Amino acid sequence: MIPNPVIKPSPASPAVKSNRAPLTTVDGVAMLINKSIKTVYDRADGGDASGCGYQFVWNVATNPKGKIRHLRFWVPEIDDPKAVAILTLDEVISQILPVTRSEFPAGNVCKFLQIRPPTLALLRSELNGEVRRNSGYFPRAGLVKFFRSRWLGAAAVNQLNH
Repeated sequence: MIPNPVIKPSPASPAVKSNRAPLTTVDGVAMLINKSIKTVYDRADGGDASGCGYQFVWNVATNPKGKIRHLRFWVPEIDDPKAVAILTLDEVISQILPVTRSEFPAGNVCKFLQIRPPTLALLRSELNGEVRRNSGYFPRAGLVKFFRSRWLGAAAVNQLNH
């Protein structure tokens, strides 16, 4: 039997942008912080027993007022909450959806929202998406509106105003 040669990974270049999705699921957060799913939900809903909470969380469920929520968390906040605490919602949205792009193909939207194509199809009208030549495209303006309305902080602001 011939032993496998040792394969050394190439050094990472600091100039290379990460292909990591900007958002992650509840399960992803639980894995990143090594805490329970309940702790993650508590942090999404205002804070856990230690007072830690997340401010950049969105519900991407097809029925946002339904019992089932599909939460997405902004990964940089999970990685380093203090570093992003001063950012506004619009600044975070601009990091997720670069202002230099006017539209996004369906595959990219599925990737950064961490959803499957059938779910994206159900959200198409809310996202102001369209199909051209058998491919879906979503304008940045529709996605920004979605992020603003599906932000969990928007629900808290609406409750204060009523």
